[in-house]
Order: sequence, then C-alpha cells, then structure tokens
Amino acid sequence: MDKNEQTWSRKEYETWDEAFRGQSGVIRQQSVRVAAYTQALFVQACASGFGASTDDGAERMQGEYADLAYKCGMYHQLGKALVPPEYQLWRPDFTEEEQAVYRKYTSDGRLLVATLQERGTRAKEKRKGEYTELPTKNIPWLMIRETCQQHMERWDGSGYPDGLTGNQISPIAQIVGLAKELDRLSAETKSETPFDDALTTLISQSGTLWSQELIAVLKAAKNKCRSVYNKYIHYTLTLPKTIPLVEKKKDRPMGLSYRPMVKDKEGTVAAYEAIPWFAGIADRPDETENAEELADMLRRTELVSEMSLYFLYEAADAVLRMENCKLDRQGILLQMMPDFYLAGSQLQRINQVFKDQGIGKNKLMLTVPEQLLKNANKATVETLSRYLRNGIVLVLDGYHPDDISPKLLQELGFTHLRLASELHLQQHTANAMASLRRIGFTLLGGGADSPDALAWLLDSGVRFAGGTMTGVQVSEDELIRDALAAEK
Repeated sequence: MDKNEQTWSRKEYETWDEAFRGQSGVIRQQSVRVAAYTQALFVQACASGFGASTDDGAERMQGEYADLAYKCGMYHQLGKALVPPEYQLWRPDFTEEEQAVYRKYTSDGRLLVATLQERGTRAKEKRKGEYTELPTKNIPWLMIRETCQQHMERWDGSGYPDGLTGNQISPIAQIVGLAKELDRLSAETKSETPFDDALTTLISQSGTLWSQELIAVLKAAKNKCRSVYNKYIHYTLTLPKTIPLVEKKKDRPMGLSYRPMVKDKEGTVAAYEAIPWFAGIADRPDETENAEELADMLRRTELVSEMSLYFLYEAADAVLRMENCKLDRQGILLQMMPDFYLAGSQLQRINQVFKDQGIGKNKLMLTVPEQLLKNANKATVETLSRYLRNGIVLVLDGYHPDDISPKLLQELGFTHLRLASELHLQQHTANAMASLRRIGFTLLGGGADSPDALAWLLDSGVRFAGGTMTGVQVSEDELIRDALAAEK
C-alpha cells in the first residue's frame, strides 16, 4: 500500500470515459452490472408509480429516462477515480480515517460529474482547476449528480454521507442504491442460490433500509433482475445451483458419507474424507456395509470399475457444490476401492469427470493402499504412473517408510502420503515424517481416533487429518449446511 501511495497521483479528467477508466477493473465491472439492474428496476418503478408523489418524481420518473437510469447506474461510483486503487474497495479493517476517505467518493463523485458536465458544454475552453458544481435545472444532470451523492443513503437514515431519510433521498438514488446492494449480495453470498438469498435479505429490510414501495418494485421486477444476474454470472464468480452428475435419491442403495478433516487444534475444517457405503443388505434394511466388506461380491460381478467411477462422480458433485458456495475448503479425499487400479487405465473417464464438473484435479484426491502398490505387477504400476503423470492426485494410504523407499515413490510420481495409523505416537515416525516433508511430500493424517493421536499428527506437520476425533460422518447435504453455518 505504501508503494501505491508513493506512485499514485490524482488525475485531471476531461471526459466521462477517462474518469470511468480511472476506476479499478473490479469497480468498472460492478458498475456495468449495477447499471443493468438499475434500468430493470427503473422501468418497473415507472410502471408502478414509484416516486411519482415526491417533489420531482412526477417529472423524472418517466419511461423515457430508462437509458438515463442506466447511465446513473454506470457512473454512480465515478468519485472513486479520485482516490488510490487501494481505497476504491471497502475493507473491514479500514481505520476511521480510511473509512472517511472511502466514503468521500459519494460527494466527490457529485462534484466530478458536475464538473465534467460543465466542461462538456465548454469543450473549447478546456477549463481546468478545482472541481465545482454550478446550479442546473437540467433533469439528466440532476439525476446523475443525486445518484452519485445519495446512492449510499438509506430509508431509515443509517446511510451516508448526509444521513438522509425517507423521501429526502431522490427516487433514482434509492433505485441505484438497491441495485448496488442486490449486486453485492448476489456476488458475495456463500450459497448455491445466491440471487434468491439476496432477494430474501433485501425483502427482509423493507421499511428499514428500503421503502416498502421500492421493495414492491423489486418483487415485481424479480424475473428481469434474475436475467441480469444470469447474464453477468461469470463476472460475479457465482453460479446457479449445482447440476449433479449423480442423482441422489433417498432410497438409493449406495453413496458417500463425509468426515471432516481438520488442519489445526482448533478444529478448523480444511477438507473432507469421502467414505463409500452400500445399503440393501438382505434381512438388514437399516444397515450399510462399506466397500471393503463387499469387495468379493464386486469382484465376482465385475462392478468394481463402475462403482468406483460412480463414487468419483458423486465426490466431484460435492467438490463443485463447495466451490459454488465459496467454501474455503481444500477438497475431498475419496476412499477408492483398491481393485479399481487392477482393472487397467480409466484415465479418459476420470478426466471426463473433471471436465463435466469443471473442477481442478487437485480438489479431488484418491487413496491407493500401500499393500496394492507393494503387490502390483508391471501393468498396475504403469496404470498408477499414468494417472499421476496426468495430474490425478493419488494418496498412498497406510504408508510404512521402511517398506517402500521415498525415492521410488518420487520416481513413480507420488507426492501425497498418509502414514499407517499403527505408526502414530512414535518418535521415529515423527522423524520420518519430517524427512518426507523436507524432500517435498505432502502428508495427510488418518486414524485420528484419540485426542493424543490428533494432536500428534498436527504437530508432526500433516496438511490435515481425519478420524473420529475430527467429526462424525455426514451426508453431502449436511456437509454443505454445516459448512455454510460455520462461516456465518
């Protein structure tokens, strides 16, 4: 920040476009979205008679000014062009002085647009100097100036810069203020349905931050605003509700449960371990078995590959849901059925999973039991190496440092290890883990089934650890619900 403060200098703007480009890219993108929301709300407001009873509303709230409303939304933050980039975006750690600098963009914006309007009519004079505002009765000029000054005012007087209340705030400024908050909430809400949740929040503020009449306009224009949201969805980094690869019916005979994996002694969840389960056991309808218990049956019926890929699809759905909800998680560790690696390469189908859901390969890790690698023939070793060469993250699970040399693992392409739980709480194991980390391996922890084991794993430098001490197994829906609740 200090470097920016030394190199940045306040500029003299001659045109609207020049001043608009003086804002940071994030602000410009936001302003485009706000402009589109503003126009949709303004058209509906005019049809509903919103603001028509105010002193100037009957003259200004006319459909003929729909394009002007768009311009009001576009330039409502123009005053931010007069401050360094680090003060153009609000930050919760601003000091009182920095908050004052930031909030000044509203009144500065009004002076800037007024000056640019005056200069536009006196282009030949190329007048420069202090920003000033000359009186005007020009409706478009007044609407843009009022928007800049008042869009952060709120119906109950809690806004800034002047603490205006009720209809002291011009109708267009009220509309732009609502449009800006709709954009902010729908862009920042951690949810699978951010636009709908943003609407719910704004509606709950009716009569306090926003007039009841304006919220009625928002409700009536909901579909048009949703179209704006969908149009600019990739610029807000939000996505609509996840479309899953796996249909999770209540009575399905198989699925995944998820156990939290934590990164520190405070229990901060960093990832999840996905554990397959099977239902439909004869004479025991309420019980489930895991993949290991059904391994023989799956081999006999040659279902190992299909079932493994099914679980891979389901885990990919969970990763995408976490990303869509903007959860701060490093991914999922999927317990893969060991025999999957004996069936030959499935690289094309695995790659298709990542392509279909658009998630990074580092977000979905797959376990490989150490015993499988120890007993692997040349074909199986080549299958594993092929996965690793193509960016699939395989975690060697149940690793004993004395059984397979780290050098061999590096030659094969392994980068992630999880040591066998029977080696926990031993000094020579801690020493081995330190050595493995020094040469570049990422260590994960499993079998944290006592407070001592969990503390020891974290002290030994694992990236994250799982076990009975880190939480109970939950469904995918419970995972999302609990994770969202923890971040509020």
